[in-house]
Formats: sequence, structure tokens, C-alpha cells
Amino acid sequence: MRILALDWGEVRIGAAVSDEDGRIAFPLDKIIPNKNAKSEIKELIDRLEIKKIIIGLPKTLKGAEAKSAQKLKKFVRSLEPVLSVPIDLVDERFTTVEASKKLRAQGMSEKQQRAIKDNIAAQIMLQQYLNHL
Repeated sequence: MRILALDWGEVRIGAAVSDEDGRIAFPLDKIIPNKNAKSEIKELIDRLEIKKIIIGLPKTLKGAEAKSAQKLKKFVRSLEPVLSVPIDLVDERFTTVEASKKLRAQGMSEKQQRAIKDNIAAQIMLQQYLNHL
């Protein structure tokens, strides 16, 4: 079962997809959260034959929902009528930090990281999800 992961943000939406067996996560291109975002996500679902979407739910260090969680939930509610696959919200704590560490270890500058960090965070989030299935 192929799963799409989204690391939602107001500036960029990181994206990653699993292989057909649901074992390995791969980063995709970022999605800009504008009026075309829903159609881009729908196109990914159709083209990649996605069966489920997971979206990172922002939480505080103590596990409570972060302030941005309400904006994310509004985005999810707007997606649900358009998409034909189930959407699960998952804890995304530390995925962006882990992505930054990974990219820094590869010698990438902050500027270079900016272009792909959200996709790597989505990949990390998805891989963690797959590891617990």
C-alpha cells in the first residue's frame, strides 16, 4: 500500500511517498500551499496510486497540540471532500530538527537546506510511521 506523507507549513508543504510495499519512504518535490495545492495533492494521489495520506500534526514538547495545529486541521478539513483516500494525523515532533541535522551532516548550508528540508522531514515522518505498522 503506497502512502503519501505531508509536512504541512504555511510557506511550504514537504512531501514524501512510500514504496508499493509500504516499507521505504522517499522524498518528493515540495508543494506550495496556494490555491493549486489541493489539485497538486490530488494529482499525486492519482498518479502514484496513493491509498492513504499521513499529515504531520504540530505538537509541543509536552505533547499538546501546537498553536499551528488549528490551521493545519482547517487545511485537512478542506482536503477531505476533494480526496478519495483516508487522512491520518501523526506526531511530527523533531522531524524538521532531524532533517536539518541529516542535511548539515552532508555539508549543506542553511540556504541549500531550505529547498529540501520539508521534504526530508516528511520522509522521516513517513519512515517512522512505516516502521510502526
